[in-house]
Amino acid sequence: MVLLRRDGMSLQAQTSLFQSLLDQPFCRPFKIHKGDTFLVQGEIANQLFLVNNCDFSVSYLTPAGKRYIVNSQRGFTGVLGEMEVFRPEGRYVFSVTALNDANGYQISRTKLLEAVAQQPEMALHFLQLVTGRYEESIGHTLSNILYTLRFNIIRVMLNKSAEANDGWFEFKTDQHAGELGATTRAFRRVVKDLVDEGVVDKKRSTYRIAKLDALKNELDAG
Repeated sequence: MVLLRRDGMSLQAQTSLFQSLLDQPFCRPFKIHKGDTFLVQGEIANQLFLVNNCDFSVSYLTPAGKRYIVNSQRGFTGVLGEMEVFRPEGRYVFSVTALNDANGYQISRTKLLEAVAQQPEMALHFLQLVTGRYEESIGHTLSNILYTLRFNIIRVMLNKSAEANDGWFEFKTDQHAGELGATTRAFRRVVKDLVDEGVVDKKRSTYRIAKLDALKNELDAG
């Protein structure tokens, strides 16, 4: 059986790619400190990044100067910046900011292209990674377009609840509103409705599912 990551790439292929990159003589270690933005939106993508057990947020700065948190990861081990680094004069589309201290590695674009040209299996694994993440991104966008904000908030809450073994979980407005393409005002209004209806409990900044079946039935109804 092949285990799949959320990005659609098998764990075996992901592990193989990560390890083969670490084994390259031009893979340079660097220390990631909490608060460091090590991928900066708009800068030329001349480095591929590998991180180990890293918590980080992914943000996008609009032309109007508004920054949105579009994703976050906990304990992530893998590759970052692969989509941009393979494009000539590619620039990072998002910024990535560390939420903890972690270990990282850098590979220059020039050295990476040389290695990929000489190692077809590595090139194949990169194709799997890029296409898998592209499919995940399209699925995320379609979900935001096709379903209501309430539907998507319930979906995310149920996932967070499952990760917390049906206990209390953090649900940050700024982070998840950005991920779902909503304003914080609209997001808070929907969450308040869920609490007022008694299907979700709130304690300060944490939440707990109070009526699991009711929320699942609402998702099933579409």
